[in-house]
Amino acid sequence: MSGLYLHIPFCKKKCSYCNFHFSTQLQLKSKLIEMMGNELELRKNEMQTSIKTIYLGGGTPSLLNEDEILFLFHKIYSFYNTSELIEVTLECNPNDLSYDFLNFLKKETPVNRLSIGIQSFFDVDLKFMNRSHHSMQGEECIKMAQEVGFKNITIDLIYGGETTSDEQWIKNLEKAISLGVPHISAYALTVEPKTALENNIRKGKLPPADEDKQAKQFHILRNLLSKKDFIQYEFSNFGKQGFFSKHNISYWENLPYLGIGPSAHSYNGKDRRCWNVSNNVKYINAIEKNKLPLEIEHISDKDRFNETIMLGLRTYQGISLKILNENFSSSFLAIFNNEAQKLINDKKLICKDNYLTVNPEYLFLTDGIISQLFLID
Repeated sequence: MSGLYLHIPFCKKKCSYCNFHFSTQLQLKSKLIEMMGNELELRKNEMQTSIKTIYLGGGTPSLLNEDEILFLFHKIYSFYNTSELIEVTLECNPNDLSYDFLNFLKKETPVNRLSIGIQSFFDVDLKFMNRSHHSMQGEECIKMAQEVGFKNITIDLIYGGETTSDEQWIKNLEKAISLGVPHISAYALTVEPKTALENNIRKGKLPPADEDKQAKQFHILRNLLSKKDFIQYEFSNFGKQGFFSKHNISYWENLPYLGIGPSAHSYNGKDRRCWNVSNNVKYINAIEKNKLPLEIEHISDKDRFNETIMLGLRTYQGISLKILNENFSSSFLAIFNNEAQKLINDKKLICKDNYLTVNPEYLFLTDGIISQLFLID
């Protein structure tokens, strides 16, 4: 499977927790979209197989107007093989979605999956996160999307923040379930560098993240959704059967993807990763000269091994020991097997049918367990 990712680096407001590349200055939006079209043409030979998934992320792709969206799809269909295209996702904010816009997406574009940044159905949480919408817009936009015919809808929810009590978190999940949303991506509120949240914590205006609270709300999340036929197919992703994100699965399975736009990453599925400059002006200036503003990383066998471990253990399938044995050296495997056995003895890992998975009781500690299995110099 080959995936195509387009990064739309614009937002109406800067959320307090977000450190993705974006700008709230929209003057360059039309010019930058034009240059993304040029980049699609410049890199048309990098994707030799048919594209199976397209993902418009950001930033906020729903800030684009109809002409800009059609322009990007025209470029994709002009220069890439889309004969096997099965999933096209557009990230959007609730306050950007109207009946007219949703009807446009449904009838005039190939978009067949919406990823809506709800984050919470409570205004107190949204204000704390500095979101640009209010709680009622979250519920209303989901209903509108369903009315115009979108069935494949995922929403983002955030737990563990200072304003999110256990009771509110349960009500957030119950609201999503009652609305018939078939996929939920749920994230603990993380404190990222160079964000307003990090700055406020550093200055003592807010308390540090409460890991015990986050762990408790993570278990509430798993228990509640499992009773409603949601499958936790990746650490942060819960979907009903038939509604897993095909695009994101390609990342977790180490398959190739092409990233277009400022800060977007690409991977050849083997040993090369590259990414565009995280600066809108520099990106535009380079593409205008038919130059790709790329940094390139050649992935070592050790790094490839570590990424295989990280990606595998975050999914419900786990790590295939057969794939490890077929693709990596005996010296790597000897170190790995020794550390893995310790974790199995501690009941943090489970080995079954030649797959290694995290024990559900220790899922919230997944990142720490993964780090114990990394090869280090």
